[in-house]
Amino acid sequence: MQIKHKLILWFASLVAVILLIFSVYVYSTYTTFRQRAIEDRLERKARVTEQLLTLQGTVAGSVITSMPEQVEWVYSPTDSLIYASQDTNDFVPDREFRDRVRRQRLIRFNYTSPGHIYPKDGVALTYPGQAPSPDGREYVAIVTAYDQDGYQRQKQLRDLFMLGNALAIGLVILAGYLFSRQALSPLVHLIRQINAPPTGASPFRLRTENPGDEVGVLAQAFNDLLDRQERLVENQRSFIAQASHELRTPLTTIKGWLETSMTYDSDPDSLKRGMAQAVTELDKLTTLSNGLLQLARIEEVDARIDRQPLELLEVVLDAADTLGQQRPGQTLSVQVSDGILEQPTPITLLGNAYLLRTALLNLLDNAVKYSGEKPVLLSVDMHTDQRVCIRIEDQGIGLKPSEEERVFLPLVRGTNVASIEGFGIGLTLAQRIVTLHGGVLRLQARQEGGTTAEVTLPLPADPASSNVF
Repeated sequence: MQIKHKLILWFASLVAVILLIFSVYVYSTYTTFRQRAIEDRLERKARVTEQLLTLQGTVAGSVITSMPEQVEWVYSPTDSLIYASQDTNDFVPDREFRDRVRRQRLIRFNYTSPGHIYPKDGVALTYPGQAPSPDGREYVAIVTAYDQDGYQRQKQLRDLFMLGNALAIGLVILAGYLFSRQALSPLVHLIRQINAPPTGASPFRLRTENPGDEVGVLAQAFNDLLDRQERLVENQRSFIAQASHELRTPLTTIKGWLETSMTYDSDPDSLKRGMAQAVTELDKLTTLSNGLLQLARIEEVDARIDRQPLELLEVVLDAADTLGQQRPGQTLSVQVSDGILEQPTPITLLGNAYLLRTALLNLLDNAVKYSGEKPVLLSVDMHTDQRVCIRIEDQGIGLKPSEEERVFLPLVRGTNVASIEGFGIGLTLAQRIVTLHGGVLRLQARQEGGTTAEVTLPLPADPASSNVF
């Protein structure tokens, strides 16, 4: 079922229910009012009969009949019939009924009558009369009538409600149809754009009549999704092209050195030099292949990362020690803030120690490689009560402002590092590892020169819970 049909159905159903409740309320109120009105009239008629009694207990005159099929009876204290407006009637007040009237003093009742759709109404009451009986028994007056006018108005009101509600619901359905078409016309406009065949070489984007309404926001979100998808496709194409180029270059170089050695090198020294060059290129190829495989494994790990409680400073110092072993002459300063040292317990977070150490080591290696072996600063500080911050500051060539996000793409490097060896995988790998741990990696240019890599990692909400592993 389409949304416009649902809107029509819901709207019509809601209005129908409201109209039905209102109609039932008005109809029942009128029915109650009609019943009370006829009973009050009958009671007044019954009490009028008391004025016809004489001191001798007889009836002088008769009651004026102003109601359809009105009939009156008056019984004496000895229960004898002393007045009846008609000899025969469809209601017979028997002895049991008269006794009940004397007990209750006032009874309102109705009964079915042949030839009538609706029941007749009646009132029976007692009164002492002009000369009360010595034994305390009272006269009984009974009046019945048929509320023809009241029932007729009740039937007209019912028919009016039935016809009026039917017409109102029909109008509501028509108005709901027009309303739904008008309300959903922006969505129909978007669907037509999506289903339309592509024209021109420009990228497809949705156009809206009112960018500020909900449909306009939806269209903008869809366009943003298309932008991200196109960037993703473009990045994938660029990654494949650059990976193919990076893999092809060392293979071509290796092949060239081997062919040259086989053709021209006849002495052992020349063969060794050619083989050494081939081994060097093979090392580059191995490094590149390992980086690509590690990046692919990170993509597959995603949320299935093995998270264990680990001490932050232990991971940081482990990465710094590994860098010192790989680059013995490099100066690396490690600073730990007072906020970290003053904590009552060691700073513990949930994650994978090997992956975090790999990310920090890649950032440290980049800082050393692109700063010409100048001193590098590694600092750890409390960012907030819920997060910690690790900064790596170098004094190297730095990054251009427009390249601070672009260098996170696979196999993408800064435009000013062509003379420095590298493949553009380390930053990508570090960013994805940090993201897997719920953190954020940012690169910022330093005013003094160089780059600051800032890693922000979340701490467990309940530090005590991190020990349950």
